[in-house]
Amino acid sequence: MVVACAPLPDVVSEEEAQLVIVAMSPHAATHEATIALVMITSLPSYLRAREPTSTTGPSIAIVFVEMRSRWLPVLVALAALGGGCDASSTEPPPSECLPPNRLVGERCLEPGMQDDRCPAGTLGLKDGSCQPAGIPPELCGTGFEPDGNMGCEPILPPEPCPAGQMAVPGESVCHAVMECGAGRWGDIPVDATTVYVDASYPGLDSDGSSDRPFTTISDAVAAAASGTLIAVAAGSYVEGVVIQFKTLRLWGKCPGEVELLGTGDDFAALVVREGASGTEVHGLALGGASLGLAISAAKDVLIDRVWVHDALDIGVTVESALGPTSATLRGSLVERNQMVGVQVAGSDGTLEGVLVRDTLPWASGKVLGRGINIQPLCPGGVCNSAARSSALVRGSLVERNHESGVRVAGSDATFESLVVRGTLPTESDQRDGDGILIQLPCTPAGCDAAARAKVLLRGSLVEQNQSTGVVVMGSDATLEGVLVRGTLPQQSDQIDGHGVHIQLSCTATGCDPAARATVLVRGSLLEQNHAAGVFVSGSDATLEGVLVRGTLPQQSDQLLGRGIHIQPSCTVTACDPAARATAFVRGSLVEWSHDIGVMVGDSDATIEGVLIRNTLARLADGLFGDGFSIFSELTPTSATVTQSRIEASARAGLSNFGSTVALAASTLACNAFDLAGETHHEQPFRFEDRGDNACGCPAPALGCKVQSVGLEPPEPITESTQ
Repeated sequence: MVVACAPLPDVVSEEEAQLVIVAMSPHAATHEATIALVMITSLPSYLRAREPTSTTGPSIAIVFVEMRSRWLPVLVALAALGGGCDASSTEPPPSECLPPNRLVGERCLEPGMQDDRCPAGTLGLKDGSCQPAGIPPELCGTGFEPDGNMGCEPILPPEPCPAGQMAVPGESVCHAVMECGAGRWGDIPVDATTVYVDASYPGLDSDGSSDRPFTTISDAVAAAASGTLIAVAAGSYVEGVVIQFKTLRLWGKCPGEVELLGTGDDFAALVVREGASGTEVHGLALGGASLGLAISAAKDVLIDRVWVHDALDIGVTVESALGPTSATLRGSLVERNQMVGVQVAGSDGTLEGVLVRDTLPWASGKVLGRGINIQPLCPGGVCNSAARSSALVRGSLVERNHESGVRVAGSDATFESLVVRGTLPTESDQRDGDGILIQLPCTPAGCDAAARAKVLLRGSLVEQNQSTGVVVMGSDATLEGVLVRGTLPQQSDQIDGHGVHIQLSCTATGCDPAARATVLVRGSLLEQNHAAGVFVSGSDATLEGVLVRGTLPQQSDQLLGRGIHIQPSCTVTACDPAARATAFVRGSLVEWSHDIGVMVGDSDATIEGVLIRNTLARLADGLFGDGFSIFSELTPTSATVTQSRIEASARAGLSNFGSTVALAASTLACNAFDLAGETHHEQPFRFEDRGDNACGCPAPALGCKVQSVGLEPPEPITESTQ
């Protein structure tokens, strides 16, 4: 029996210990076995029923029982055990720096410490401080606040707002889109040149004055000179309005009392066209039997505090079909429209403080239903890749849409302080439901590999979506200060549920090896996702200061649950050895994964200053539980692990199946096996000891022994298609 201590910050109470014992569904051990007890003095917050009621209490022991290469996790409450191990270390003077410690300048560092004196699992900063993996407070978005657990939470009402009301990050109370004000014209800033509209005016002598207002908005638009303010009183206006060849300010009393409804014979309830640059629209509700609002060939259009709802087509579209177009949508609510809530096509669009929710599928095909769609201009389904869109979305909420909460195809977009949550699957087949989809522009004829999307996502939350939280296909993206949490499996088959998926551009006919994704994830938190926290396939990824926590098994079969998974592109039939992935992971923490903490297959990875701990066996059969695993199935696989620490793994700290691993200045502590190597497909495993490594338990020491005990390698994961 080997007892190994792995202390964590807090102490659990006896009630919490009992809760975890039940939650982990332990297997009974009745045969003679080799037992490794790993003492743990706390558990992650998502396994706690409540905060501890005392500052002292029982410890928990995780018992791994080896039976014919099967490791069965058994949780046992040990009420009389001590309070854990002393995790502190004293840096010896340079004259006494003995192996496995190493000298870096004038400092003697132990294995698992980075050259900048930061522990594994932290990121060294320019000021010499060590930043824990996860989201630092300074990366929380506007309208968010630190949660005390290396994440950021948006300030929002506890329950969704009712129809016609809204709240965006930073607002804790639901409110109307716009206050109505008093009197006939409310708070509209009327002046001497204002043209007035009131559907209730009974006279036949309308001239646009406040005493004799027009009864339709179209009449006011026709009569108004460029630069005029049109004030609209309460009422329901059933007409299609077109503004062109003049710049106007169209201003309703408030969206709760003024609605403009398209008839179905018009392109949209309101259209802003050529010659109308600089036009402003305030305080209206838009909807009806057509599009809600369409803007084309007009620039610098401002849409402020409008309520676009229940249109039988797209809610808002900003597109360059008629010429260059740009618009800003601000402080508005877009809900229950069809196909797409807000679309930017071949244009420049800005969304600030916008709520887009409950977009419905196209009625005839039961497809689409996207919240925000940003793409090139695609007339007749043929995309013009040169007509890219550029979009800025800030301080907004996108929730309960279908297929994709946000989609960016072949365009440029920046998202700041954004919440995307609760995306539902495509209604026709119950697939997808991604939070954010970043891809090439694709048509039935194929995808344009030269038209890569480029996206910056900063200070945002992507939560409780389906299939994948953020998926990047054949495009470029940077995620900074992003929390991706609780991604659910795909509804149709209960597979996937990845936090972030980085892959080639793939369609139903196959994947394009030339269309690799390139993604940087920095200072972010990925937790309680399914199957894989981060999945890199056939593409290139860099992870810096990332916390991957509590990845859950795939719902369909209770397999997987890996923290970080790196592999070539694989379809349901085969993997492509030419489409290898590459990954660089630095200053990150991967904890409480299932099956494998970090896996590399037929690809290349560099692991630097990474802490991998508390990897659990998979739930389906009690197998695996490796902290880091590497295998060669089709081509030689290599990885470099430096200045890192792997501890408290259910099976192997580091398992190598016919691959090459270079290990330097790292610690493997209190794993069932520290190092395991197996020949695979007649390819021998190879470890390159580059020095300054330590293994063992409870006190790792110089010298790491490789064991071969007939372990089986992990399996790859199948790609998504678009």
